[in-house]
Order: sequence, then C-alpha cells, then structure tokens
Amino acid sequence: MGKGGSTQVSPIVRSLYAAVAFLLEVGLLFAAALAAIAFIPLPMIIAILIVVVPLLVIWSVFFSPKAVVKLRLRTRIVLIHLIYLAGAYTLWLSVDHSFTDQSQIWAIAMLILTGTSAILILATGGYVVPHDRSKPQPQVVESQRPAARGRRAAR
Repeated sequence: MGKGGSTQVSPIVRSLYAAVAFLLEVGLLFAAALAAIAFIPLPMIIAILIVVVPLLVIWSVFFSPKAVVKLRLRTRIVLIHLIYLAGAYTLWLSVDHSFTDQSQIWAIAMLILTGTSAILILATGGYVVPHDRSKPQPQVVESQRPAARGRRAAR
C-alpha cells in the first residue's frame, strides 16, 4: 500500500494481481473441461459444455468484477479462493484419472497461483481487487428535497 496507510496500490502490483487472476480463471475453466472429459461418459464437446457453461454463468452472476449480484468484498474473495482450491483439486483428480502423472504440474501451478493471489490480497488489504467501494447513496424522494434557493430558484 502507499505511504502513510493510503489506499493507493502500485500499478505493478495491480497488473500482477490481474495477470494471476486471469490465469486462475482460465485454469478453473481448464480444470472443469478436463474433469468433464475424464468423468462424464458423453461425447467430449457435450460433456465440456454441460460443465463449463453453467460455471461461466455462475461466475458472471456472482464473482466477476461487474457481477449482477453484489457480494461483500471479503465474502467474494473467500468464495473465489475456495473455488480456485476446488478447481486445483479437480484438476489433480481429473489428470490423475485420465492422463499421465507428469501432468500434475498444472494442479501444482494452480495451487501456487492461488497462494500468490491470496498473498497479494492480504499484502494490499484487498485494495488490489477491483470492487465498487463507494457507499450506496440513499434515494431522495422529490417531496423531501429542500426548496431551491438563489439562482436555482429563479430559473
């Protein structure tokens, strides 16, 4: 964070977090696709679509920076990291089930990236995460507004 406890975060740290978050999101989709291939006894494309499309919908509704359903920042961060850990575990299971043992590096990489993301969030106090931090403005009913004075009243 910036000098004197300010909420300014270095652009380099923001860029690093954005890159790590992007890699984790792609890794999560990759893990879901591999799990679908390994465990669903349907044609490959259909199995992938059955798993990945609902995952994308859930991600866009709840966890994306421009999500429709706004979760508290801490709740969103904790849930996202739990999903990343579940994705790493799923990747490990699906690779272990259908592919060679040498491919376990992907699950390990996802675990390392999840840890890196958590460290960046903790080190910056969460200010590295894109999130609407403004307080919601109360709705003012027209009858409750104060009467205009001065130049505004003359219009």
